[in-house]
Amino acid sequence: MLSINLIILYLITLMFTVFISKKLEFYDKPNNRKIHKSKIFNSGGIIIYIFYLVIVNFFEFNHNIELIISIGSFICLVGFIDDRINLKPSNKVLFIIIPSAYLILNGININNLGNYEYIGFINLGKFQIPFLILATGLLINATNYIDGVDGLLLVFLICCLGYYIFLIEDANTIYLLKLLLVPVVLNLILNMLPSKTNLKFFSGNTGSLFIGFFISFLTIELYNNFGVHPVYLIWPLWYPVYDFLFVSSNRAILKKSIFSADNSHLHHKILNKFNKNHFKTISIFFVLNVSIIYFGYLLSDISKIFSLIAFIFGFVFYFAIRIKLK
Repeated sequence: MLSINLIILYLITLMFTVFISKKLEFYDKPNNRKIHKSKIFNSGGIIIYIFYLVIVNFFEFNHNIELIISIGSFICLVGFIDDRINLKPSNKVLFIIIPSAYLILNGININNLGNYEYIGFINLGKFQIPFLILATGLLINATNYIDGVDGLLLVFLICCLGYYIFLIEDANTIYLLKLLLVPVVLNLILNMLPSKTNLKFFSGNTGSLFIGFFISFLTIELYNNFGVHPVYLIWPLWYPVYDFLFVSSNRAILKKSIFSADNSHLHHKILNKFNKNHFKTISIFFVLNVSIIYFGYLLSDISKIFSLIAFIFGFVFYFAIRIKLK
């Protein structure tokens, strides 16, 4: 019965969003940088957020996760405005910092990065708040970077939520995460429809910024209140982190703004390799992502410090591969 109600909730949210999107022309229009050739709804993130908001308002779950979703409304608003008028990067960063700082100052924070063999705890000390604001801000922007291929961002979120369900033991929170998977999976199905289909949706900046915000603070919460060691939690984030660092470094080397949009991301390279076949591209990413997450999980079980070192050297390896691909 609950599953039927969830589908009904999704369909109502979908129909409402389609109606509003058509009336107010919430479209992602093609240009010389974008892959699609026709205008497509960019309000898929609104569907996910409304669904999440309804779930946490009608059920009782972890208070902090509910707070993350509620405060995420500010991030959705920033993304929504950005989809309409293209906010300046500096303004967008400022608007992201405000709700992030609110959550950090209201208990969704950590004072160390975990306990490791040989070195003990990595304490943040006086750098706790600056570190968390910087880390969450970078991850939110990094997640925004991977929203360049149909469905890739949603596959990333599915992998994260699925992995978190595997990691934690609290039945109530597992149930919540399963509920939160519903609109993401259904949105992914719509996202894979042909471009001329009236029900094809992009997540838009509303979706990409909110997903980055949600995953950032959910990661903190899983360590803070669920006792999941950080080395288990960093592996699902490997792609947005690695790709963001490489692309930003490359743009700096070329003396370009790190916020300038281009098609230099790895997912664009893979997409071109498969003749712009989105399904093959996200399938390759899904298999690669699951494999790396599983490798990180096994390594974390063996040694926390070696897992952390492997994650750092993983970026060096990724950087070398991207240089070679150029």
